[in-house]
Amino acid sequence: MIPPENFRAAIEQQSDSLIDFTSKIVATPSLSGEEGDVAALVVTEMKRLDYDEVWTDEVGNIVGKISGGNGPSVMLNGHMDVVDPGPKEGWLFPAFSGEVVGDELWGRGSVDMKGPVAAMIHGGSLFKKLGARPPGDILMTVAVMEEIGGLGSQFLATHTTADIAIVGEPSRNELRLGHRGRIELQVRFFGRSAHASAPQLGINPHYAAAEFLQKLEGLSLQSDPVLGEATIAPTLYLTDQQSANVIPSEATVYLDWRNVPSESRQHAVALIESLIGDLSGAGHESAEVKVTEQPRLTYTGVSRDFASVFPPFATSESSTIAKAAFDKIEACTGKPASPDVWQFATDGGHLALAGMQCVGFGPGDDRLAHTNQERISITELKTAAATYAPLALALAKAVEN
Repeated sequence: MIPPENFRAAIEQQSDSLIDFTSKIVATPSLSGEEGDVAALVVTEMKRLDYDEVWTDEVGNIVGKISGGNGPSVMLNGHMDVVDPGPKEGWLFPAFSGEVVGDELWGRGSVDMKGPVAAMIHGGSLFKKLGARPPGDILMTVAVMEEIGGLGSQFLATHTTADIAIVGEPSRNELRLGHRGRIELQVRFFGRSAHASAPQLGINPHYAAAEFLQKLEGLSLQSDPVLGEATIAPTLYLTDQQSANVIPSEATVYLDWRNVPSESRQHAVALIESLIGDLSGAGHESAEVKVTEQPRLTYTGVSRDFASVFPPFATSESSTIAKAAFDKIEACTGKPASPDVWQFATDGGHLALAGMQCVGFGPGDDRLAHTNQERISITELKTAAATYAPLALALAKAVEN
């Protein structure tokens, strides 16, 4: 068994290249569907770090393999796409600068999640550097399109198998054991358009939408002992009109449903349909509910119809894998592992749904993600990089035993 200090020393030896690589990929824009430039950098870095195999799959995910024995395989999972940085004003440094100031590296994606990806890639390379042959294969996966539903990891889950997944989303180097899912629903109310000066000639769908939203507020949702209560938030409200003097013929309410494992996509649709059925009937001729689906085009040119559904996942704190993760994270980081759940959805839901046992661990303060204050601690980045290999070893051995 290689002691944690050996992994820390190895990362310290390559800390300059870790920081340079992190800065380089943060400085390279990669909105969802436009990840090609970052993908090329990732491939080059994995090959430089002597991964046994590196390939790009059909949809553009990058996979690097460290060959192991016939024991349990471990997937390290991250994503290379980022959200739009928004207005330039408000950023202390340019959003795509990768600027290093003191112990912090700034820029869009530094936390979510190019910093964690760099830490995983460099951490995975330590298997070769220190001669720590894992029980099974180590798969370093960097997925596309996580920010818009997880198309990349959904593809990975059906084309790349592993027994265990470590999701590297930012967790402040603490243990994460799951998250609620996300289902995006559209509830559309159909009326009859008319001139606003003669409302009696139309059927105004706004009234049905208003009644629906009042009923929605009192809807009873399910809860989970690990993830807590489900929530539904109305977000967008659209009509088929742009003129303020026309009664629309349609009004659509978008719902963001953060679901727990007992609430499936089918359950969500059925529950909203029952709520629509309880409306008084005034203000609409008919109504429908559907999960948002739209075509997605990857940077490799592959088009997929993709539903806006992130599955939830929950790993029990008393499980073998959680206990092993807790002990190893504490030993490697020197601080409490503080098991908790993410408030946001991750690709871990797709991987867990495919049968992988999942835990979460990554550097970066998740509260800074998607903000113009996004930056990551370099100390935290190096600590995480030194933790991934021993954590993967501990999880594989725990499952093997």
